[in-house]
Amino acid sequence: YNHKKVKAMVSITKGEGFGRPLLEFTMTKKPVIASGWSGHCDFLNPEKSILLHGQLQQVDKSAVNDWIIPESKWFNVDIQSFANALSAVYNEYEVYSNRGKSQGTDNINQFSLKAMEEKIDDIFTNYVPEFPKHVELNLPKLNLPKLKKVNND
Repeated sequence: YNHKKVKAMVSITKGEGFGRPLLEFTMTKKPVIASGWSGHCDFLNPEKSILLHGQLQQVDKSAVNDWIIPESKWFNVDIQSFANALSAVYNEYEVYSNRGKSQGTDNINQFSLKAMEEKIDDIFTNYVPEFPKHVELNLPKLNLPKLKKVNND
């Protein structure tokens, strides 16, 4: 994600659910172009990322199996919307780079380990009031064998 040649994340997923790679990528503060459907819409702000237009369509019969039922629908991205987004990011990279920076900052603040710790703390405080805050665990030390140095010659 952090390589200097990587300029943006592009995902035209049909509906994969949460979309962890997309959330991870926002931490690089680079632009994101993604389908405007599915779980990643919970953390991709349409003003800071490009969410592509499209429509829900019945899954192809060949895709039906134990997990995908015949009544399932997939999101199919509008190809013109996709082409326009690629062109816009390429031609106006600084604009979309600034949006990516803002999206990344938002997600770092919302989904960092510290932010999650605070949310879990709030849940326990509100729903399990007798739960002690910031419990310190004294775990035993593990006696792991020392690793031998490997000579790569």
